Amino acid sequence: MAKSSQPARTVRDIKTHAGRADDLHTPHKMYMRLFALETERHRRQQERVSAMQRVTNIDARCVEIDREKDQLLNLLGVESIDSLADGAPTAAPRGLRAVPRPDPRHARARGEVSVQQTETPYYEPVKIRY
Repeated sequence: MAKSSQPARTVRDIKTHAGRADDLHTPHKMYMRLFALETERHRRQQERVSAMQRVTNIDARCVEIDREKDQLLNLLGVESIDSLADGAPTAAPRGLRAVPRPDPRHARARGEVSVQQTETPYYEPVKIRY
């Protein structure tokens, strides 16, 4: 028998359709890609709404901080924090100066009747959030 001039065929010589560009254009794969894109878009929209809500909350807290800061500066009788940093001594407003109060324990020892002070403060209390 005569020897064949063609080389022997191996597994590498088997032709397949795997990896062809036409395979990506099948309808079911296009629908799957559309579904994946829509799902990703929905997730990104939810992330955006959540991020915008966080920004809104941060902005509201910054406004609240400014309000509290202004209220504290008004109580101190100072216009800005910079004037406090200069080291200039600042006196407390007249209504906020400490008034010495008698110690009720000493009043009892002397036989005096202690009276609870029911005066309201000259200022509104400042609510500090942590």
